[in-house]
Amino acid sequence: MKQIAHLLLLLAICVGCTPEQAFEEKLIIEEKVDQLGSLAREPMLAEHPNGDLYVTGYKNTTESPQLWKSTDSGKTWTTVDVGSKDQGADGNSDVDLVIDEEGNIYFLTMRYTTVPADTTGFDWSSMKGEHIAVGISQDEGSSWEWTYLSQNDYDDRPWIEIASDGSAHVIWNDGKGVHYVSSNDLGKTWSQRRAISSKGGSSHLAAGPNGKIAVRVSPSSASGFVFDEGLDLLILSMDYGSTWNEVELPGERDWSSVFGQGTPRWVEPIEWDEKGNLYYLWSEGKQLNLSVSYNDGKDWKTFPLTHSQKLIYYPYLNVANGEISCTWISGNGNELTHHAGIAIIQGEQAYLSELEPLTLTDIKMRRGGDDLGDGGEYFPIMQLSNGDYGMVTTIQNYSDNRLGFTWWKLSKTK
Repeated sequence: MKQIAHLLLLLAICVGCTPEQAFEEKLIIEEKVDQLGSLAREPMLAEHPNGDLYVTGYKNTTESPQLWKSTDSGKTWTTVDVGSKDQGADGNSDVDLVIDEEGNIYFLTMRYTTVPADTTGFDWSSMKGEHIAVGISQDEGSSWEWTYLSQNDYDDRPWIEIASDGSAHVIWNDGKGVHYVSSNDLGKTWSQRRAISSKGGSSHLAAGPNGKIAVRVSPSSASGFVFDEGLDLLILSMDYGSTWNEVELPGERDWSSVFGQGTPRWVEPIEWDEKGNLYYLWSEGKQLNLSVSYNDGKDWKTFPLTHSQKLIYYPYLNVANGEISCTWISGNGNELTHHAGIAIIQGEQAYLSELEPLTLTDIKMRRGGDDLGDGGEYFPIMQLSNGDYGMVTTIQNYSDNRLGFTWWKLSKTK
């Protein structure tokens, strides 16, 4: 069905309408479902081969990581029991979630210092990452096997991807470089691999066809406690992580070691498509840019996707079936808005079908108050197997005791 839609689109171009007219589509909300009960910051979304949906997001005060499942396309959600802390299901911070072609679920989490209920006299500077753990389920979430991958001070921002041969690859950082492990046996054993970089943060990870893997290395690491001035890298492997080479990034970025100054940056999303083309989404001030490389980072073609009157930051990226799904945030305070769009590259142009900007009054500041907040360093979007798009945003409204996440089903229309 998706291929037919694309053919009809190309036919419309051929019979007289301009590319701009043919791509004058809007992204609209088909369904919005609020799942309340427990805060789910910086959520992640994955779809099982059977169509079931899984969402995770973190809450600092939990013992075990959180996971929800929907068997009815997101209309209702149930909590998945991933095990207890004593069983290794030990995490309360950054999460990632992938499901391989066979339906095996990989759930990655980290633990961060828990904020006490009474913060009187609490030393906020003592907070730090404490470990990285991964759980694997081979039975749609009914049972789990958990493994600690690292238990070092300042462990931070883990990512997991499944390579084209089915192997699993994990990166994270701790202020002493970007570390890397892999598994060829569904997580039963993990091999320590050479560090991706001796400095910097694990900003993002992507796996493509034919053994291609990409790692985005940023200057900030160890939850922001370490900043390596001038570090801004993209590192690629063409052989399942055996060897790595740096490639030059397109564009320019401002990085600041001081929280609240400059453009907020943490996750710098990268993605491969099914043909092995590499995509990179980033913001420069009030401009959101998309770049694609058709030759493994040797050259880049850059497309300005959209421009705002307000600062753009925290982008996210997914590529499937020739379509680029993306999200981003613009503005600050009560002028903050969340955005989503679907882009298609046609010739020398990229055309963006954009959702009307969202003012999400259920996302307030992280530690309370009535000002609008961003809800985390990204919010995920992906094309679903039925051709629609799924998106997840956090619900963080302490004043009204509304905590959880929102599931959005989106589609394109003229």
